[in-house]
Parts: sequence; C-alpha cells; structure tokens
Amino acid sequence: MNRSLSWERKILSNGLTVLLYPRLSGMTTQLSVAIKYGSNDDLPEKSGNAHFLEHMLVSGSQERIKLHHEIEKFGGCSDFETSDEFTFSSMDVLSGKIAEASKVLSGLLFESTFEKDKLELERKVILNEIAEAHDNPQDLIRETLIKCLFKHHPLRNPVLGLKKTINQFTIGSIEKAHQNYYVPQNMILILTGNFSNKDIETVLQDFQNRENNGSILKRDTKLEESKPKKEVIIKRSGLTQAYLSFGLRTAPARDIDTPSLDLIESLLGMGESSRLFVELREKRALTYDFEAANVSGLDYGHFSVTCPVRTKSLNLTQTLIRDELQKIKNFPPTKKELDKSKNLLLGTIFRTVDNPHELPRLLAYDEIHFENENSLIDYTNKINSLTELDMTEVANKYFQDKNYSTAILTPKK
Repeated sequence: MNRSLSWERKILSNGLTVLLYPRLSGMTTQLSVAIKYGSNDDLPEKSGNAHFLEHMLVSGSQERIKLHHEIEKFGGCSDFETSDEFTFSSMDVLSGKIAEASKVLSGLLFESTFEKDKLELERKVILNEIAEAHDNPQDLIRETLIKCLFKHHPLRNPVLGLKKTINQFTIGSIEKAHQNYYVPQNMILILTGNFSNKDIETVLQDFQNRENNGSILKRDTKLEESKPKKEVIIKRSGLTQAYLSFGLRTAPARDIDTPSLDLIESLLGMGESSRLFVELREKRALTYDFEAANVSGLDYGHFSVTCPVRTKSLNLTQTLIRDELQKIKNFPPTKKELDKSKNLLLGTIFRTVDNPHELPRLLAYDEIHFENENSLIDYTNKINSLTELDMTEVANKYFQDKNYSTAILTPKK
C-alpha cells in the first residue's frame, strides 16, 4: 500500500523539479506543470495578475491559440487554473502522444510573446468570470468569510482579481510576471499515467534546455495574528434563502496539528453519517447541502462550515454547528467514530491517487508544501496513529469563541 503512495523525485541542473508517478495500466498520459506563483504572491494593487497571466498563456496571441488547439489532435484535453499558491497547467493525451504534448506545453509556458489585442479580449473574459463569481452566493459567502478571518494575509485577495486591478493590467505587467516567475527553478513538472523511459527523456529534453534567467520575487510568509472579525451580514435582492459560512483560523500544512484538524473535518462533514449531516439534514432538514473543510497552505489554515438555509433557521443552524464543535472539545469521539473518520479520510486520499485528473494536483500540492516524495506516506501514517485524545486536544486549542467568524448572505426584503 505505502509503496503506491510515493513517487520518484529529482531536480534538474536548471532547477526544475520533476515528479514521476507511472501507472502502466492507464490508457492515457498526463503531463502537468505547477508554477509556484499564485494570487498570494501578488501585491494588493496587482490582485489578479497571476490569474490574468494564466489566461494569456493559452489566449495571449494567435500563435498561442493555434498551439493550444493542437492538443486535441492527439486525443487530448487540457486544463489551466490559478490558485492562491500556484498556477497549474495539465495535458491529458493518448499514450504514445506525450512527445507532442510536451512540445505544446513547454511552448505555451516558456514563449514570451503576448499581443495587445488578445490582452484586451481576455480582459473582457476575466471581467465576465469575476461577475459570474460575484453572482454565485456560495462563492461570495466563502470569500466574505476569508476576509473576516484574514485582515492582512494575501489570502483575502480574490484569485480572480478585482475589476479595478484587472482594468489596469498592461502587456508590460503580464510580460514582467512571466519573466519573473515562469522559469525552471520555479516549476514542478509532473508525469503520471502510462509512459516509458523514452517518454521521460523526450519531455525532460524539452524542459531541461530552457534557460534559468528569471528573478523570482517571493513574498515573506507570515501567519495572520490579527483578531478575526466576528460577523458580516450582506443583504441581496433575488435570493430565496440565506447562505451561512462559519469558520476560524487553524494551522498551516506543515503544522503538527493539521492531520488532527483534517480528521475532525472527516468526523464532522464527510459522508452521510457525519455529525453535521445527521444534525443539519437528517434530523432537522435545515439544508440540502453543506460543506465542512479544513484548508491549509504554506502560512495559513482555516476551518469552515458553509451551507444554505432558510432565513428563519439561521440562528438554529449556527447554534447546532457551534454545539458540534463544542462536543469535540468536551467529549472524545468513540473508537467506532474515530475508525470510520480515518477510513473516510484515507479513502478520499486513495481515490484522489486513483483519479488521473486529480493525482497531478495532489503531487503538486505535496511538493510545494513538503518537498518530499514520501510526504503522502508520512501523512497517512500520522492519520492512522491519531487517537481520540489527539482530536480533543486540538479542538480545545482552536475551537474557541474568540476565534470564530460568521459570514451571512440574506435576502433583501
């Protein structure tokens, strides 16, 4: 079991990190590159620069558009996305077509030419994307909670950017970000699925010959220390129910408490036998859907519970969520609950490993946060070793009233 949770890791002479996870039974091959540049690296006045550049990689010139379309000739599909800590690009192609995919992806990532008319078109696309996110109650309420929890940390800045900043970006700002961050020593190349040693050599040749001439601008990582904002209520016309997001700051990815917090997430919110599912939906029918999540990064962590509820049920729902957090502090889970929560959490990890679309993202996340090809083994071992007392101690450390924040979106009458 453990052997399948590790991968080969090497660093090339130009600083490029390479992760290899072969699955010879697969019918396709995935070539992915994570660039260690996300929205957290942008200054507030440059909010959205990383995301704008990601768009320009595939749409920033006529040649880029033509090159990107090539991938479909090889039975492939591609995905480009930006998160708070990295930009992710991936191509999934028929086995035997990895050489062609490598030329496409390396060309898109390293080519430095962008066209002004394409920038103006993509600006409109991104503004539409921002408007769509703003119209989505779930997105808006989560973003509001993050701003309550983090007063200074760049996590509070939206990945997509703001209308004001998006309208200010120029070809020069895009080119500068590309020059600074899109260099081999700031990249993680990931090869998964069905590939041969010859495929590896071909891909590495495309990426190893790239020059290492950038000047990476990395921000100082620092934990948020300000007091969280207790509550924000937003009223909006056109809603038929309220949206609640309740949360608190927790620990970064490398912190010793994070596995216990992840296990608490499993206990509270994973599956239809989870405590919150039973209390909020099964017993009282307060919500159709809810999400409990512990999210951690290089220098942040937050735990949240988000759900849509009837406006008249807001107070009851908040009370029930708080009560469930309080129970973990005062009463350890039973051995049966602990074992179930561990199995659910490990099952989620193993299904991610089995999923060719999700596995490269998991490897990218682990490399950025742990820089260790055995990090997943270490994590699963920690989960298996946790006790009921570990969960209670961590709950008492973080689940305090002074740490709680609440974001509410309600119908405007």
